[in-house]
Amino acid sequence: MRQAMLMLTAGLLLASPALAHEDYAWVRKPEFKTASGRHCCSEQHCQPASVGELTPTPNGWRHNPTGLEVTYDTPGIYQTEDPAGRVFRCVYDNELCVFEGSST
Repeated sequence: MRQAMLMLTAGLLLASPALAHEDYAWVRKPEFKTASGRHCCSEQHCQPASVGELTPTPNGWRHNPTGLEVTYDTPGIYQTEDPAGRVFRCVYDNELCVFEGSST
């Protein structure tokens, strides 16, 4: 939990307004699925998380603007290798995916 919070803080400080798909093809991997089995991202829905947008919970993450939550025991939270270590979020049709960035 502490590592996730540190990663979120670092990721939010480095977040840019650019869409994830412009620079990072990794978000298009077919294994990135929501709890209902749909692909997490589309070009309009996946972005670096902005400050205050996500809150870590004991079991996963909460998207503050929508109230959506995703837990570690269901699909929707993934580790990624974003070069900047940013945390990304995808909100699509009342579902949330969180990509916990870690720099390589």
